[in-house]
Amino acid sequence: MQSGFARDAFNQTLSYLLLKIPLLDKLSSQLKRQKQARRKGKTKLRRQQAWLVAFLLSGAIAPLPSLAQAIAPATDGTGTLVTPSGNRLDIHGGTLSGDGANLFHSFQQFGLDANQIANFLSQPQIQNILGRVVGGDPSIINGLIQVTGGNSNLYLVNPAGMVFGPNASLNVPASFTATTANGVGFGNGEWFKAAGSNDYAQLVGNPDRLAFTTSQGGSLVNQGNLTVNPGQNVTLAGGTVVNLGTIDAPGGKITIAAVAGEKLIRISQEGSLLSLDLPLETKETLTAEGTPLTALSLPSLLTGGNLSGATSLTVENGVVKLTSSGAAIPSDAGTAIASGTVSTANLEAQGSGGTIHVLGDKVGLLSANLDASGTTGGGKVLVGGDYKGQGTVPNAQVTVVDADSVIRADALVQGNGGTVVVWADHTTRFSGNITAQGGVQAGHGGFVEVSGKDYLDFQGMVSTLAANGQGGTLLLDPSDLTIVTS
Repeated sequence: MQSGFARDAFNQTLSYLLLKIPLLDKLSSQLKRQKQARRKGKTKLRRQQAWLVAFLLSGAIAPLPSLAQAIAPATDGTGTLVTPSGNRLDIHGGTLSGDGANLFHSFQQFGLDANQIANFLSQPQIQNILGRVVGGDPSIINGLIQVTGGNSNLYLVNPAGMVFGPNASLNVPASFTATTANGVGFGNGEWFKAAGSNDYAQLVGNPDRLAFTTSQGGSLVNQGNLTVNPGQNVTLAGGTVVNLGTIDAPGGKITIAAVAGEKLIRISQEGSLLSLDLPLETKETLTAEGTPLTALSLPSLLTGGNLSGATSLTVENGVVKLTSSGAAIPSDAGTAIASGTVSTANLEAQGSGGTIHVLGDKVGLLSANLDASGTTGGGKVLVGGDYKGQGTVPNAQVTVVDADSVIRADALVQGNGGTVVVWADHTTRFSGNITAQGGVQAGHGGFVEVSGKDYLDFQGMVSTLAANGQGGTLLLDPSDLTIVTS
């Protein structure tokens, strides 16, 4: 743990970087000038901690009040019906795709109080349930979301924004996706539009892409417990994404993805993300019937009537801050913050750890516990990018991991340690702890990379040891490396 002085200094410098990202260019220029001067014997390259930034996340989550936001079907011809039964709201009707495998719902608004249950009724042949919210209000969800009657994946789409409160939870048989995208695409090139009319009969197959058609995508905040069954996936994708709660997918995959600007996010069969510029024809398709729903920025979402004073985040003069510490959080699109617990750990007898992705233009791990360990092998954790910034996932410009954050991808009993990559195309500051250790009975250590392409400040700890095998690898790969004794 950091001392109070070190904690304050760390918090101040990190907040400065992520709020003042253009200053990175100044830092880069200074480093280049110092490098040139050093070659001439005129100076030494010094650490530039004053330019680095991050956040400190601590304190309890404030309870949400009774929000009284109903689930109301939209009167747009989709045929969604909502039937109250005590504190349970049964969601049925809707429209099927031509192959009968996808069920679509449309809501005017969608929200839950702490004692309420949203019960999506499914059938065995339905593979995916997709629900959109068209009324323009963010979804404040502080109750239970469940799927009964089938093993369907569930997609919730609200471009205006979403907040999962501290009492939010899941009881779904398969995977769960929450997104503020403006459209969900299918393999045949058709789109489930978040606003306007849809030709549901043509929306066949599995969803494989998300489209964001505005410069500022809607914000998404999780303070709840989003847990799915072993081997399933949880995806949170929005303009700004902040996780303060628990996300658990044993042996599955968790993706926290923040999207900056107009982008097309393609989801491959193995679940990896590929970020592409939004094709003009796709934007025209999704906006043909008028202006898209207004996407609320993080400050706007948090100052809404139902949320004012209700979360552990506050807004002062347009700046989002943590209530407990006063630390500032960037609210521009492309910011992904992971705190709390994000776990794909697999404790089954023959279980390997799953996959965790935390991706965005600016990425921060703040008092975070990321765990992709497994009984017979470690999983994979990508924070800000993949190996050497290669691969298909989008790369961060800035990645920060604070001293209270831990990343694990261990083999717990047998097998090899997993893979952990912490990357940024520009600047990475790492003060956390990473383990990718081999199994205690047998297995080799894993692979860890902590790199900033232009600048790396490494003050953390990494272990790729193996009790009964060969140690693993730690790669530090910035453009320039200077070792300075304290």
